[in-house]
Amino acid sequence: MKKYWNKRLWVVGVLLIVAIAPLVLQRPEAVSRSKADEVLVVMTPHNETIRSEFGVAFNRYWKQKTGKSVYIDWRTPGGSSEIRMVLDRKFDAATEGEGVGLDVFFGGGEFIYEKMAQAGRFEKLEVFTKQSQWFEGEHGIPKQYTGEAFYDDEQYWVGVCVAQFGICYNVDGLKRIGVDPPASWDDLGDPKYFGKIALADPTKSGSVARAFEMLVQQKIQLALARTKREPGETESMRRLRSIRIGWAEGLNLIQKIAANARYFTDSAAKIPHDVAQGDAVAGMCIDFYGRTYHEKLKKADGSSRLQWVAPSGGTSIGVDPVAVFREAPNKTLAQGFVEFLLTEEGQVLWNKKVGTENGPECRSLRRLPIRPAVYTAKNLKDFSDPIDPFKEAPLFVYQGDITGPVFDSLRTIIKSMCIDAHSELQEAWASLARSGFPKRAGEHFHDVSYASYDKARGEIQGQLRSESKLEVVEMSKRMTGVFRRLYSETRDLEVEVSNEK
Repeated sequence: MKKYWNKRLWVVGVLLIVAIAPLVLQRPEAVSRSKADEVLVVMTPHNETIRSEFGVAFNRYWKQKTGKSVYIDWRTPGGSSEIRMVLDRKFDAATEGEGVGLDVFFGGGEFIYEKMAQAGRFEKLEVFTKQSQWFEGEHGIPKQYTGEAFYDDEQYWVGVCVAQFGICYNVDGLKRIGVDPPASWDDLGDPKYFGKIALADPTKSGSVARAFEMLVQQKIQLALARTKREPGETESMRRLRSIRIGWAEGLNLIQKIAANARYFTDSAAKIPHDVAQGDAVAGMCIDFYGRTYHEKLKKADGSSRLQWVAPSGGTSIGVDPVAVFREAPNKTLAQGFVEFLLTEEGQVLWNKKVGTENGPECRSLRRLPIRPAVYTAKNLKDFSDPIDPFKEAPLFVYQGDITGPVFDSLRTIIKSMCIDAHSELQEAWASLARSGFPKRAGEHFHDVSYASYDKARGEIQGQLRSESKLEVVEMSKRMTGVFRRLYSETRDLEVEVSNEK
């Protein structure tokens, strides 16, 4: 009986510790909603680590500036695509002149911010006038860099940190399949990666969709550089022909990479996690996801089984923005939050090591600040990634006029061509590999004329803008059917070639 009660008391004690630990361990700068002087409602796709570190840092900053404490009510419905759907519903339901009960939109990529700004969903940012020096001169935030916009022309949004898209890989996994570390997007098309690549659905993940766009853009730029003008052809005609060629080559590489994919997840954050665990050998992800897992798995000697690399000549430097929602409930606080993110204190938090001045309290965020002025020798000494992206020669300049207008088309094409027809795609790819990639079957496999550049910017884009959801679904089904037949016919051609041998 005594043992029984001792056991019961031990269990109760453990439960009490679990219950009160959050209160005991709560950071001194953190504040509960009931005790806060002000509440800021922020919509964001950022992870818990970023939310926690910036929540504490902003509360400390605002307390020093105004004497008031702040509780941040984080709203995290999912990634950029999920957030876009949530915001569309909220604003569609709101009457003219009303807000949607949200103060700030924080993180998610430039594409969604442009859409929201065009729809009139943001307030103009005061930081452009209050801190105009942050946008001026050699050390000011540039209007554009590597072809990417760093802030809105009309000052409705501004980037707060920069990022690149690239490849994360498992060092041990590469050794098992016998390949060198990937250095380019093309490397992921190697059949040795079959069933070992982690990808995300680009219609669900904005960051992975952008990675695919970078891949296609690189192929187009290479085609533009090598394609010569034909007799009787104008320069504009040569340019369009080159874009068509590069677009098809980009889709062909996506076919290969998708055929090697183990799965398509809904969450881009799952990719580096699974690569780190060894469930996949490599995957496409944004730099800070890869660097975060590199940090988590770092050994005492500084090595890590998870590595991240920017594909050679295949990615630009983009931004993660912030904006204030139209009719925000607490406009002054919201504008103050935006300004804080661009102060030196808010900027260095993105990359400083734990325990350094103005650094994070729990874990380095492994992202790079947007303000060139903060890349001083003093700050870089405390950075987890002591590199200045503005001093490195950019190898890739994004040309938004080429792929930007067909971004949604590209996402839809990839879903139909590679995700909805994934089993047929993999069977065709495996059969081609078995037979040594015979030319006729390979050319049939790579026939992407149904999803040509002209169709992407015309018919497909037009149907995606249709108010009829049923029409969009039917279009996607037709496209999936076309590619399923294509892959099935590829297998038949491969069998013919095998029989001829």
